[in-house]
Amino acid sequence: MTWTAKLKAHSASKQPKPRKPRAARYTTLAQTRRPNEETGDPGEVMAVNYRFDGSTVTLTDAKGSPIDGEKASYVLQPGQTAERIATRLALVGRERTSYTAPDAAWVV
Repeated sequence: MTWTAKLKAHSASKQPKPRKPRAARYTTLAQTRRPNEETGDPGEVMAVNYRFDGSTVTLTDAKGSPIDGEKASYVLQPGQTAERIATRLALVGRERTSYTAPDAAWVV
């Protein structure tokens, strides 16, 4: 075996293995407080970070690390969108503020 053949064989064995593709990271907004035009309150939103690998939505922190918790991931069902499910997962357990129920006097 010539030295060039040995060199080619050696370099072929040292090639890095292909990496597994990472799940795509996304950010969306979730409304936590409604705006109030009478008081001039603009409302409030929060940023929701999540990963989507094609079938599963997983909530993450700003750096992309998964959030621990029982409601931190969800497998999408037909007709559901990753963005909407991530928003719902982020709002689970949060109480919305500044919500006034409609006057029920007209209900018969």
